[in-house]
Amino acid sequence: MNIRKRFKEYPEDMQQWMIQQEKTKLTRIETALNNGKKLYETIEDDEKDQWLLGTTILLEKYLSLLPQRNCTLEEVSDDYIFQVWEILENDPSLRELISQVETRYEGLLKI
Repeated sequence: MNIRKRFKEYPEDMQQWMIQQEKTKLTRIETALNNGKKLYETIEDDEKDQWLLGTTILLEKYLSLLPQRNCTLEEVSDDYIFQVWEILENDPSLRELISQVETRYEGLLKI
């Protein structure tokens, strides 16, 4: 069963909550990337510097694999979110990448 059909099985309020959660997650990843790039320019600890560089590259790679858009991630349509979910469902390497992104994102919040 495809994602859109499974999604329709949930109550309307839960559908909207799930979509909003995904938009929030994507926005946080994008914000972490932007903040990470700024921090990378100022950090002086070599170990953190290398980790931060790797993290920003990983976040940038993930965001570059998402469908093209012409608005902020908070403003994307529900259809855009379905496209993201479909990509994640059909690409095992991307699922692994998002797992790494989420781990790095948590680490980035601690710096």
